[in-house]
Amino acid sequence: GKSKRKWSYIIGPLIAASLALGIFVPNYFLNNPPVNPIIRTMETNTVIDINNPREVVGFSDNVFLGKVIKQVGRKPLNGYPETQFEVEVNDNIKGELKGTIKVNQQGGYDGEYLFLMENDKLLVEGQTYLFATRYLKEENWHTVIPVGGDIPFNSDEEKKELIEKYKKAYKEEIP
Repeated sequence: GKSKRKWSYIIGPLIAASLALGIFVPNYFLNNPPVNPIIRTMETNTVIDINNPREVVGFSDNVFLGKVIKQVGRKPLNGYPETQFEVEVNDNIKGELKGTIKVNQQGGYDGEYLFLMENDKLLVEGQTYLFATRYLKEENWHTVIPVGGDIPFNSDEEKKELIEKYKKAYKEEIP
């Protein structure tokens, strides 16, 4: 009798712990985003108009076309999540980037929340964008300027229009 009772004190908590680990650990290790995240918008406090291409280009270290290969990390800076992506550089408008680089985007998942800077959607793997970025040497990544610094395009016509618009903005940039 006592032996069976002693085992039940050990087995019961082990079963409960196993169930809890089975439910919570996969999302912890796999970093799967929640199905229906609660969206929180962060406001930027920039010195530029993020909707004005001339100011965006003037504030940027690099302006280029690139394809998002995959998400490669998450790291909170200044108390908010930031998400890093591997991006293949296709064409430069400003700067001389080559190959594959790490692009950082302010915003990302933190538990059940999705934080977005100025409601700027997270980058999508496989999508091609016009990027306007500032280089952060300490992290060796290029941070996207929200809204005006990650513009998706889907056709050659859209690509051509963006290149023309941003080459002109580069010639007339407002530093």
